[in-house]
Amino acid sequence: MTVEPSLPGARKVAILILRLGVEKAGPLLFGLKKHEVAAVAHELASLGSVELATGDAVLQDFMTDAMGDPPLPVGDAELARHFLEESLGGRTAREILSQLDSTAPTVPFQFLDRLDPELVAANLAGEHPQTIALILSTLNVEYSGAVLEDLPEELVADVGVRLGAIDKVPSAALREVEHGLEVRLQPALEDRYISAGDGVDTLVKLMATLPKETGEGILTALEAQDSTLAEEVRSQMFVFSDMLLIEDRQMQLVLRQVDASVLPLALKGTSAEVRDKFLNNLSSRARDDLADEMELLGSVRMADVAEAQAGILTVVKELEDSGELVINRGGDDFVS
Repeated sequence: MTVEPSLPGARKVAILILRLGVEKAGPLLFGLKKHEVAAVAHELASLGSVELATGDAVLQDFMTDAMGDPPLPVGDAELARHFLEESLGGRTAREILSQLDSTAPTVPFQFLDRLDPELVAANLAGEHPQTIALILSTLNVEYSGAVLEDLPEELVADVGVRLGAIDKVPSAALREVEHGLEVRLQPALEDRYISAGDGVDTLVKLMATLPKETGEGILTALEAQDSTLAEEVRSQMFVFSDMLLIEDRQMQLVLRQVDASVLPLALKGTSAEVRDKFLNNLSSRARDDLADEMELLGSVRMADVAEAQAGILTVVKELEDSGELVINRGGDDFVS
């Protein structure tokens, strides 16, 4: 599938962010102008669900443009033959190829890998326990276990017993069951989506990966396009310099949840106040170690610093969402 030519560039970037995930896609925005990022932010906040095929097509276009090369050739039997002949000579290549069974069957039920285990369980619930056990026996352990967990409780034990008793299964019977299930699940296989979830929440996470000055500039540009959206984003944003808003006792809670190895990188280039906020809430030994490690780092890429800071901000958000951390952003009354 190719991307529609009429699809706006900002929307393509927003879809790419959904497809890659905020952590991986965030650094890509560093090369864009503020008004361009604002346009992407606007698209991202209102994007909703996107067909996975569209996301894959946007990603493929991006990779092609980024690499500047044609797509990789298709791996097939002819390519394997050519590789063996060039590497080992014609005679040896023919000997090796003659030992390969080109009629070997594909992995049974491989199409299920593309579907959520909960959806698969819902479609298997009406099958005979022996059929369910047969299907689960062909899947990898993690996926099979996830499907089993989502089956109705009254089925689980029966399926488990039959699963343990399975030995050999006729390939014809396996193919018949596989075909029937694939036909039934075809609509789900064709109709897959990337979910943006809460667009504003995704946008806030993305903005958290950017330096504060850049984020403020983007918000200003976004305000010119959609003042309501800009205000909503601004009210939810928490950037790295806002770590100063966290009370010391709760800062120690944050530090217990953060991987200490990311701190030297995350604190590179921050203000003295932010560094002191971290250092003052560490033990004297940990403080000395951190200072030494920061000095040893030397010059680092801003993208790497932003990634390390984003990881810490994720911890802060998780603690705040769980109620373990309360941050005074100045809009509420607090009592000490």
